[in-house]
Amino acid sequence: MNQNKQIVIALTGATGAMGGEVLAHLLESKNNYAIRVLARNPGKARSFFKSLLKKGKNRITLVQGNITNADDVACLIEGADYVIHCAAVIPPKADHNPQNTIAVNLGGTKHIVDAIKNSGRQEEIKLVYISTVAVYGNRDYHHPWCRMGDPVMGSAYDYYSATKIKAERYVIESGLAHWVVLRQTAVYHKYFLANNMNDGLMFHTCWNAPFEWITDRDSGVLLEHLVDYDLEHKLEGFWRNDYNIGGGASCRETGYDTFNSGFGLMGASAEKFFEPHWNIPRNFHGVWYTDSDVLDKWLNYRSESSKDFWKRMAKQLWYYKLGRLVPAKLIRKFAIERLLTNSNAPQNWIRLGKKGRIDAFWGGKEAYDAFPKTWKTFPVLAKGQTPEGSIDYQALKDEANAERYKLNHGYDESKADSELDLKDMQDAAAFRGGSLVSSSVIKGDLHTALKWKCHQGHEFSSTPFAILKAGFWCPVCCEALPPETPWAFDQLSAHIPFYAQIWYDTHSKSEEHNVYPYDPHEDDDLIVSAGKL
Repeated sequence: MNQNKQIVIALTGATGAMGGEVLAHLLESKNNYAIRVLARNPGKARSFFKSLLKKGKNRITLVQGNITNADDVACLIEGADYVIHCAAVIPPKADHNPQNTIAVNLGGTKHIVDAIKNSGRQEEIKLVYISTVAVYGNRDYHHPWCRMGDPVMGSAYDYYSATKIKAERYVIESGLAHWVVLRQTAVYHKYFLANNMNDGLMFHTCWNAPFEWITDRDSGVLLEHLVDYDLEHKLEGFWRNDYNIGGGASCRETGYDTFNSGFGLMGASAEKFFEPHWNIPRNFHGVWYTDSDVLDKWLNYRSESSKDFWKRMAKQLWYYKLGRLVPAKLIRKFAIERLLTNSNAPQNWIRLGKKGRIDAFWGGKEAYDAFPKTWKTFPVLAKGQTPEGSIDYQALKDEANAERYKLNHGYDESKADSELDLKDMQDAAAFRGGSLVSSSVIKGDLHTALKWKCHQGHEFSSTPFAILKAGFWCPVCCEALPPETPWAFDQLSAHIPFYAQIWYDTHSKSEEHNVYPYDPHEDDDLIVSAGKL
């Protein structure tokens, strides 16, 4: 790369919580980047980015187009040295408009990869793809800790994770010379609480699920440092890899902790505003990362804790202070309870008897009926309580104890990557209930595709990196995207030990015949209610 030319960065998703911070921090860089921003409506974008456009002077170029249009994407990356792909349809919009979610999250990513391949500069352009913690699916206190290579198994009915899983694999197996996948954790941003007060999605947060947050600011710093450090030749060995993004120990908590922190600024708490059975107990996502430090060592991006974020919000947003003046009962009635009948709210599914969703999120109507309906009877992990009895919550959160919760990846992980051989590939395939079809491998070569077979007999081509290091398996039966491929992890876990080791933490073997959705029209009300998104 010519160090004397102005570096050009193509950015998608700049109007999002993460993308906006990325744009702001790239403008802070000493390297005077030229930034090409994809904008569906440049007029609205100019208004949205008014202060940044003024600050960036002539360094920001708004490229009119839609990520679902291949020609627009090709125009965006023209002349780019780096492509930072943050754009995505996320929940709750993803829940209400699956087709648009597929078009943007999967189709848009394919357009970017293909545009780089067709640019004539695929050896030069470097792609940064922002993935998500949602690819790991549901976790609880049995296995709260997660690392790269753990099973990729998005939750049922989650089109966001389903599309991100397929898009991520497309990047990993693209054959591009320079790519990196960053699995972003849950992001604290200034619209965090407000965005969750308009949809039943807030009831999808499991009280006892582990969450490792990161702040919007630290996310922006991360991407600024990535480009800065790469230009300073500090990232040798960084590319063609997959990393988990997380804020570290000071950002690890549970869903219960998170609600308490936010509502605490109003002088209230989760228990004042909610009943425990309003929120689902499983089938969402959230983990604590054992390896988010790896990316921080590369990019030195951490500066804020969860407490720091909430202190910042208390100073920045007026409605938190106003909340202290309003009785908690009124906030509960007019802000929280009104959402219980929202099409995306679990209580609405119970009311309508949506068997598929009730089974997926609760384990059945009987399980819901038996679920504790008061805080006195509900075991709160953050208080050291589980259905089985007491637990040391602080010890559970201590990374020094994470080793005991580590999942088996099915091959000899004591080996360096350069030493992984035929037996490791065969062992990994067997642990996934299948086999390696290829009869030979090049020791240590993780990026040349091999032939594999799953337990259902599907033969497929995939790189050892995708299987061993990124947690993927059969793209035919293990990557749900209805209507073509349903969510069938109950069935798959009965045959795949790699999945079973975690699936049965929150599921029963008696559920092994469940395949979601039960009815392709069961969520028509949820989709219709979205309007134009």
